[in-house]
Amino acid sequence: MSNPFPAVNEGAISDWVGSRSFQRGRSYFKRGDILEPRLQDNTLKAWCQGSRPQPYRLWVACGTEGIKEADCSCPVGGGGRCKHVAALLLTWLDDPDSFREVEELDPNLERRSQSELIALIKQMVEAHPTFEALLEAPPPEDGQSSPLVDPESYRRQAELAIRSGVDGWDWGGVGDINVVLGSGDNFLAKSDYANAGIVYLAVAQEMFEHFEMVYDEDGEEMHEVVNRCIQGLGNCLTAEDGNAAARENALQALFEIFRLDLNYGGYGMGDEAEGLILEHADDDEKRVVAGWARTAMQAATGEYDSFRRRSYGSILLDLEADHLDDDAFLEICRESGLLDDLVDRLLTLGRLDEALAEAGRAGDMELLTLAGLFGAHGHGRRLEPLVAERIETTRIDGLIAWLKEQHEERGELDEALVLAQQLLEQRQDLAAYQDVRELSQRLGIWQATRPELLAEWAAARQYGLLTDIHLDEGEIDLALKSVRQPSQGFYYGQWMRVAEAAAETRPQAAAELYREQAEKLVEARGRERYQQACTYLTTMRDLYRQMSQEPAWTDFMAEFRERHHRLRALQDELSKAGL
Repeated sequence: MSNPFPAVNEGAISDWVGSRSFQRGRSYFKRGDILEPRLQDNTLKAWCQGSRPQPYRLWVACGTEGIKEADCSCPVGGGGRCKHVAALLLTWLDDPDSFREVEELDPNLERRSQSELIALIKQMVEAHPTFEALLEAPPPEDGQSSPLVDPESYRRQAELAIRSGVDGWDWGGVGDINVVLGSGDNFLAKSDYANAGIVYLAVAQEMFEHFEMVYDEDGEEMHEVVNRCIQGLGNCLTAEDGNAAARENALQALFEIFRLDLNYGGYGMGDEAEGLILEHADDDEKRVVAGWARTAMQAATGEYDSFRRRSYGSILLDLEADHLDDDAFLEICRESGLLDDLVDRLLTLGRLDEALAEAGRAGDMELLTLAGLFGAHGHGRRLEPLVAERIETTRIDGLIAWLKEQHEERGELDEALVLAQQLLEQRQDLAAYQDVRELSQRLGIWQATRPELLAEWAAARQYGLLTDIHLDEGEIDLALKSVRQPSQGFYYGQWMRVAEAAAETRPQAAAELYREQAEKLVEARGRERYQQACTYLTTMRDLYRQMSQEPAWTDFMAEFRERHHRLRALQDELSKAGL
């Protein structure tokens, strides 16, 4: 090739995309998922077949020092650190001759006549109708004096990108969301911060407008796009040559994303926007944003708006932190429902009675948090009567635990034991049992208390809890007995903990537990279950060897294979496991 892409190796590729993406990219490379690979000067370009019907579009540019920049149209491809880029680079490393050398776009377009360009555009629009929306919005021009673009045109582009794909959203589709974001990036590169901000906000607004369509199980795709909008707005805000109007527009757009995220339940997509506002706004700008936050907080009067009010109150406190006196601080806390901040400030000011009154109005979970604050300020004992009253009716065991710890710290063991027993009754777990045991031992009554507890749980068929207790106290024989009993509780994998504990001193009993579980898995059928059964049988074999009972193991396996000789998949897995 006349313009070879600079040499790269696997180490450089892994450093660029990360080890996890590198390994996943290797799978894409081996499957031949890189399509139409091209070399354009110092840039590799291609499509990559991913999990969606439409392939992803990607490119990698290289400089004298190696990989310089990259991008992919997949949900996490911004910056080009994804598995698809890894696959592209591995393809180049393996077979550079498979890359077709093509002319750069700018000189290609420059040598075309106007009529040729018009014909090309018409062909593109005919093949991909979503491109027509691009004609509504003018491309960026040099300088900062360009007229403001119509935000609705970019909202329409974003909506088309969202709706254009199969299954509601095809990230790799032509005219996808990255094309719209690219318009914002181009405005930003031309220092046209006002128009860049318009584009980024338009995309973010459409993402939230179509929230139900684009928010998947973990929200990764939506977070990625919204974060790109926020980063672009952050660049508008921090640009050294930006003017006051552009800064205010960027701040307003960042606050709007923060507000939209709260409106849709607070998924954390506005957190970075909030951080940029607090970090980069000057005092005058913070006062302006505080006005927006106060207006939004006062409008959040619905039955389910408490979370939003608290969020607006929190940003208000941060925005006005340098100017608020104590009364103004407390007023914001009361108005927004920031109970923790309210009580903490009251305690700091020594207004203990007011703090107790606020605690009395708190819900049970809120009271648990406040208990920590009272303790940190050295007033835990003053809150104890309120907590003692609440635990008569609440199932919040954290309040019981807090009150128990208060008594225990003062050496009031009888009172602490009563609360520990209450916790044990609610939790029915080993940790609560250990707490009761420790306090009873310190009081010298454990020998009388323990048999009563065990008898009570045996009568209630709480054999799961009893098994944990026997294991904790080294009673292997009792654990082997109780683990086989039908229990009221579900203790996943408990039999294995018993088998592991019994392996050294009771290998025969441990082997029998592994056999029982293997038989259950085989009875349930399925290759994955057969594979797990083989794991248990392998451990069983090792235990027979430990007992020098190899002939007995051989006889068992012969009988086991014969009994299940019709299960070909099982026979295959047994052979793979060396059984």
